[in-house]
Amino acid sequence: MELPDLETRFMEYGGDVALVAINPDPDDYTQIDRVKAFCDDIGVSFPVGIEETETYDLFRQSFEGANPYPIDVIVDKQGIIRFVAREYDPSRMKEVVEELLAE
Repeated sequence: MELPDLETRFMEYGGDVALVAINPDPDDYTQIDRVKAFCDDIGVSFPVGIEETETYDLFRQSFEGANPYPIDVIVDKQGIIRFVAREYDPSRMKEVVEELLAE
């Protein structure tokens, strides 16, 4: 249940941090109602999109790790990827966010 945990952990930053999730199943892009229902069920209020391109596969191939789901990415204010992890590490993610906010 990473998504609701992310929302809980990062809500303290308010407008300084934006959370966005992407469902990387290219066969599922027509199922937006199902994705919305899932997010409603787990209590996630931040935007969740559906990947319709091969971007996820290219991204997955660029980073090592056993399981491609999920990939956590932190992007700075300039749009530069500053953190990537295939294993959910909320403590490290908060450290990176704190470092970026201090810049």
